[in-house]
Amino acid sequence: MPETKNIFNKISGHYDLLNTLFSFGIDSYWRSGLSEEVKNSDLILDIATGTAKVPLAIIKRNPRSSIIGLDPSINMLSVGSSKIKNIDNILIIQGINEQLPFINDTFDAITIAFGIRNTSNLKKSLEEIERVLKPDGKLSILEFTTPESVIFKPLFLFYFNYVMPAFGSVFGSKKEYKYLSESAAEFPQRDEFLILLREAGFISTTFRNLTLGIAAIYNGIKCS
Repeated sequence: MPETKNIFNKISGHYDLLNTLFSFGIDSYWRSGLSEEVKNSDLILDIATGTAKVPLAIIKRNPRSSIIGLDPSINMLSVGSSKIKNIDNILIIQGINEQLPFINDTFDAITIAFGIRNTSNLKKSLEEIERVLKPDGKLSILEFTTPESVIFKPLFLFYFNYVMPAFGSVFGSKKEYKYLSESAAEFPQRDEFLILLREAGFISTTFRNLTLGIAAIYNGIKCS
């Protein structure tokens, strides 16, 4: 796996714009769905927070939530900082999923949008998430998936594997977007990922497909 911190440092300046263009604006709907999953939680950790889109979506639904966003890319965090400078209950810090800088049983909920597949050690990352969640705390993950429709799947793969990287090359980021598309295709999906959640100690694991199976939201609860 390449050093994803360097990838996101490079594309941080146009990351939000390209996400919106590539998804035709649907990515905001997906993040809204993710924020709905944790809307009743008081203290939330958003891992791979990037430019702080998820914390802002959560605050929109529940202004009383307190959120810490964590990301390894200082450039992505710099973009995010400019968005939250007048919001007191969002804090963003630099850090990695494999070594969360928090004590056990800290958070009511944890969210991750399009970041779990970029971890260097998936097993360790899920164990760390389980460690810092409170008993009965909720994990909600938004991640790309490959559509299962025999008609839509080849169209999506062509767009994801060729069109997106080609368009990214306009911004000097073809290699970076090629990696992002390849990592999404290789990541465990749906029932396979639920197995990994259960192995990490989560119960009540579920997933639901979004937008013809382009993405999915996974949920799991830490044992009480």
